[in-house]
Amino acid sequence: MKKFLNKINEICKNYEKVAMFIDMDGTINEYTLYSESEILKKMGDNYKNVEPLPEVLEVLKEISKIPNIDLYILSLSKSNRITDEKDIWLEKYANFIPKEHWIILTKENGDYDSENRDQIKPLKMQEKLKQYEHSIFLDDDHKILRQAKTMLNNNVDVFHVTSALV
Repeated sequence: MKKFLNKINEICKNYEKVAMFIDMDGTINEYTLYSESEILKKMGDNYKNVEPLPEVLEVLKEISKIPNIDLYILSLSKSNRITDEKDIWLEKYANFIPKEHWIILTKENGDYDSENRDQIKPLKMQEKLKQYEHSIFLDDDHKILRQAKTMLNNNVDVFHVTSALV
């Protein structure tokens, strides 16, 4: 954790204003894999009870104290019900990140679909880059991390969640 915190501090020293985008499922909380037929019901019924990853949340709390960084939640949700559950979960475990910085893209609302799923997070990050000099992305999905690096090039440092644990 200390090593990751040091890396983020170093990045922040090189830029005046930095945004850090953080995934939820499998990044700041445990991820349970459900079948496609069960996912809407099971996640909708159980999401607020998903276990947090305390080590990751602790390092993010420390990062939130860096004066020139803003933390954002950037998560995908299949339904409005799951989005509501994610809000409840964030209130409980990640309330150090301001609610106005919670970006939860909901498939049911047309925020993304199966064709743009891997690009939508980098696109949302790109929209915010107008306000920031640089961005950091923490996720557990290698495909989305690679897509972010490809789309945002030198404007982003990407980290797999395991980086936050060392």
